[in-house]
Amino acid sequence: MYVGNVRTPTMLMTGVNDLRTPMGQTEEYYEALKVLKVPTAMVRFNNEWHGTSSTPSNFLRTQAFLRSWFDRYPGKPTI
Repeated sequence: MYVGNVRTPTMLMTGVNDLRTPMGQTEEYYEALKVLKVPTAMVRFNNEWHGTSSTPSNFLRTQAFLRSWFDRYPGKPTI
C-alpha cells in the first residue's frame, strides 16, 4: 500500500517455505519497487522459513549478501 513512498535501495531476502510472508507477496513487492525504479534485489533461500537458521550455509550467504548490499549502497537512506 505504501510502496510508492519507498526511495531507499531495498534488498528482499525470503525463505521459499516462509508462511508469514509468502513468496508471492515478496515477488509483488519486488516488482512494484522495480516499476518505481527503486534499486532493489530479491534473494530466495531454499529450505528456509522466516529467517535463515535452518541451513548454516544460508546464514552465511545472508551475511555475504548484506555486506555486499551495504558496500554498494552506503550512506543515509532517502526516507
